[in-house]
Amino acid sequence: MHHPRPTPGIRNPFQLIAALPSDPDGDGPEDRGVRPIEQLGTQQRLLLVEDEFLLSMVLMEDLRAAGYDVLGPCATVSAAMDAVRSHSFGAAILDINLKGEMVYPVAEELARRRIPFLFLSGYALANMPERFRSYPRLAKPADWTLLLREVQGMLRPKS
Repeated sequence: MHHPRPTPGIRNPFQLIAALPSDPDGDGPEDRGVRPIEQLGTQQRLLLVEDEFLLSMVLMEDLRAAGYDVLGPCATVSAAMDAVRSHSFGAAILDINLKGEMVYPVAEELARRRIPFLFLSGYALANMPERFRSYPRLAKPADWTLLLREVQGMLRPKS
């Protein structure tokens, strides 16, 4: 049954796109305490591993609007592993369950290469293997501001 008003806390995925800085309502990323990547003077590349088509398209567009170069989306473990082996990128966003296949081999390869990543998934921390519980994880549906802050933190130069 379609509800005209979604349950509080569940966002319409088509409302995730951040307002541009020239937004007359003043609700751009910087107004929410998030510094757009353009202000950092660099463009960073992210690997997006997500099998839900609409969500991956929204995330890709949102990340591009924030100034990131997005590799993907990769909808399978095989495609994600190919991307890890053949492309360079600064960080990754990983869904855990890709059409019934777990993304953990990709996470292991990223950890081995010391490429930062976060899990964006409906899986609870308790359902994840112990070795991955210390990695950042945001639950779907994720708050855009939190996701952007996590991405910025992963890509921030380490001193």
